Amino acid sequence: MNKKNIHQIKQLFIEEFSSVKLAITLFIFLAITTLIGTILPEEPMVGSLELIKRYGRQKYLILKSLGLTDVFHSWWYLALLTTLGINLIVASFKRVFPRAYIAFQWPMELREESIKKLPINCELDLNDKNNLNLNKIESSLRKKRYKAKINNKSLIAVKGGWHRLGASVTHVGILTLLIGCAVSTLTGFNGMAQISENEGFYLADLGQSTTQIKSTEERNWLAPISKMPIWLGKIPPYLVNVNKTWREDYETGQPKQWYTDLSILDQNKNVLARKTIHVNDPLEFMGLDIYQSNWGKFAQISFNSENASVPVETFMGEEVIFLPLSDDIGIKLKLVQTQDQNTNQGDVLELYSIFKDSPIQKFLGKVNVNQKTQIGPMNIGYFGTNILTGLQFKSNPGGFLIYPGLFFIICGVFIAFGSKKQIWASINAENNKIIIGGNSDRAKGKFFEEFEKLISELIQNK
Repeated sequence: MNKKNIHQIKQLFIEEFSSVKLAITLFIFLAITTLIGTILPEEPMVGSLELIKRYGRQKYLILKSLGLTDVFHSWWYLALLTTLGINLIVASFKRVFPRAYIAFQWPMELREESIKKLPINCELDLNDKNNLNLNKIESSLRKKRYKAKINNKSLIAVKGGWHRLGASVTHVGILTLLIGCAVSTLTGFNGMAQISENEGFYLADLGQSTTQIKSTEERNWLAPISKMPIWLGKIPPYLVNVNKTWREDYETGQPKQWYTDLSILDQNKNVLARKTIHVNDPLEFMGLDIYQSNWGKFAQISFNSENASVPVETFMGEEVIFLPLSDDIGIKLKLVQTQDQNTNQGDVLELYSIFKDSPIQKFLGKVNVNQKTQIGPMNIGYFGTNILTGLQFKSNPGGFLIYPGLFFIICGVFIAFGSKKQIWASINAENNKIIIGGNSDRAKGKFFEEFEKLISELIQNK
């Protein structure tokens, strides 16, 4: 491949990726996919069984194959962000930043004929009585904060023009946000853990698994992180321990608030941070944020050897779990107490098949604690119930760039509201006259008033 071909490919790349149409198209697709990702629950945050429970196994498998169970960490979402980033960078350096010099550029020098064609202009007589000259006009303009210069028998003055920097400043803000997004994408992560009181969890990379597993340490777990396919981050080695968790109720018995007392321990089990969190009041430590997500009674079950903690619902006086298999058929898991009231509840899990628009339920069998049963192609296991606190965690290393980026964007928007005012003056020695004219790219009415006031002052100061 010769230099000419390389140059052509380079030019084609620059032209394509600096296209405004491409940017608009990418923004539309990104907005749609972001909306979809916001509406659909994220598998790392709710677990696979919760999605199966909501959509059914067949729809869940379809959504998972399309990357819709974790949109913000899918390869195609990463590809969209990367393409948009390249487009913004190329467009900024090719179309936006090179035009910033216009803000500092002097207007072109105009001849007398061109000045007379300006939107507003006038002619003033030069004689010994009025003592009018270019120096006097320059002095008046400088008092009005114009920059002015005289070249032979002509004058050029300019005020403003900073609004030409608006687009550049805005793009600096967008690129700052883009850098922050890239840092968070390549090094950030999120996930969820469901932990009992006096238990803890470590963050771990468990590959494609979204289910927490037991650690080698007693009463501790490994909580899987969700990350991008291309990831350069580092997993913190901290142990997050649940010291205590409880629920505050209204007088009616309805839940009012969930609380969890958390400690973050180092590798020697020294306490690095401690806080009692509740909804919208997370624990923040060294870039790791832990939020209170949910709280309640959970059943530990397995579905085709995939373990999960599933919230138990109270329905018509029964403690149940509903798992849809398709649009018309599902399974109801009913917790039945067989021991004394003061012992662990839900010692037996009864299984029923349920049908859409039908009250008929067919008993399929039952599972004792720590046992499994086979129902057709499904293998269902039951391992008891307990009270769990649901904790969401995330690391967003590029988040600190959000505020500088927004600051630049807002400044760029305000700067763009300005205007550039330009005034020219030229002496016609033959007719003993001075021709003055001006123009403004915005707020023309205000500029015309300012121009007329300038002429009035020049005439009155004869």
